[in-house]
Amino acid sequence: MFYKDVDKPETIKGLKIWKNPKNKFTVVMLHYSADIEKDPERLGKEWYDKERVGVPLADWNKEMEIDSSSRAGKLIYSSEFCDFSPQVHFINSFEIEKAEYLLSLDFGQNNPTAALVGAWTPNNRLYVVDEYYKPALPSVSSREMFKQFSYLMSDDPAFEQKTLSQKRQCADITFQIKVIDPSTTAKNRTKIREGEEIPYSVLEDFYDHGWDFQPGNNDVNGGITRVREYFQIDADGKSHLYIFKDKCPNLCIELLNYRYKKLTELQEKTRNQSEEPVKKNDHAVDGLRYMVVTRPFNPSQPKKPLTRIQRDIENLTKPRILSFDDDSL
Repeated sequence: MFYKDVDKPETIKGLKIWKNPKNKFTVVMLHYSADIEKDPERLGKEWYDKERVGVPLADWNKEMEIDSSSRAGKLIYSSEFCDFSPQVHFINSFEIEKAEYLLSLDFGQNNPTAALVGAWTPNNRLYVVDEYYKPALPSVSSREMFKQFSYLMSDDPAFEQKTLSQKRQCADITFQIKVIDPSTTAKNRTKIREGEEIPYSVLEDFYDHGWDFQPGNNDVNGGITRVREYFQIDADGKSHLYIFKDKCPNLCIELLNYRYKKLTELQEKTRNQSEEPVKKNDHAVDGLRYMVVTRPFNPSQPKKPLTRIQRDIENLTKPRILSFDDDSL
């Protein structure tokens, strides 16, 4: 039940307290607006405006509710496992001058299709710079992704008028890597071609609409480990993975709520802790796994060129094989 739907008086702004008449238990409902720094009518207008970017009001109200089923269990990217912190890794967007662009997609028809754009920079950092997040058929998703990501593929204002072949070529040039959920290779649908019904896959459907994806690596535990490694903070105080929070609100929400399944009290007596994530609201984080697995196993800073003095020292300290004919002896 939503906070606004509960017909009870507010004790203070954002707080409702009442007794359950059936068992006399005290019930407390707390709304985010109880926090003066998050209430848009008080000091929280700046916070509210930033967090609401790209999020429809209905989705915002739903996400601000407590979902006990999805929030049960241990956080996958908690500080126990890595250095992930929304204050560090969720940043405002900026223009990236030089990068290799990547595209990853987790397909959904009833659930959202989540496509992420990554920018891999020369200093071995990955920035997730944009997202497409909407349940749709491959034909619709393909068309809408060409429209949404056109600013990366071409500065031609008439990009929308290009042929499908021309758009495919632009996508292939722009995105050096394009990976998709490997389950899309299953030929679990059909298509009529030249009057004959043939087996058909989601992967082929995307290709027919301009996107040439390769199946991604769906090793869930391996992918989670790789993402954790990229969230780690190096000795220079920098991470190798950042997300543009104003461009990727759904990925940010999913990362904050991505959890392992919680065992029942009976299961806890006979089993180890679950290593399986809750399969709910995980479409964008699945896409993030596919993307990060395409990057080097251990990200590191490129070596800085040696100064002249450092090169001289290196040359002087190199081991030499001496012979008795050496005049320096």
